[in-house]
Amino acid sequence: MLTAACTGIENAVDLSPKFPAETSGAIENRHPRIREIISGIILLAARAKDPIPLAKVHSILHAMKSHESIFSGLRFSLTGAVCYSRDIDHAINYLTDGGFLEIAGGSAFVRERAHEFENYLSGFLTNYQIQAVHSVSLRFHDRLRREVRDPRDRP
Repeated sequence: MLTAACTGIENAVDLSPKFPAETSGAIENRHPRIREIISGIILLAARAKDPIPLAKVHSILHAMKSHESIFSGLRFSLTGAVCYSRDIDHAINYLTDGGFLEIAGGSAFVRERAHEFENYLSGFLTNYQIQAVHSVSLRFHDRLRREVRDPRDRP
């Protein structure tokens, strides 16, 4: 007798094409793994003895969004001079919960297991995509260090 258990159907994945979900009249066109991509960019930009000031992460990624296509699915809420992204907060929490980052005094410090995250990314991103994430993380790191050294508002 043929059953779902003996054919492995319960382990099958949905291979149908994914269409953008509709939300409140607007089409949402987001990368399905935006949290992992943002996590990879933050983690790859982190340095062992160089903490990431969390207050700068949202504003720097917001400034980079117009120049980096990898951020096309990233959404921000702007209130006055403050910008916020729930996706970025989820990525930071994801890294903290996974033991990759440690938060102390408003800054994120990289932990010993950080190198494992790149292995995780390679499980679903192509080499080209991983190189793109790494490239963006280097630009993020450069902007972050410039902002920390010279915190004046930049246009």
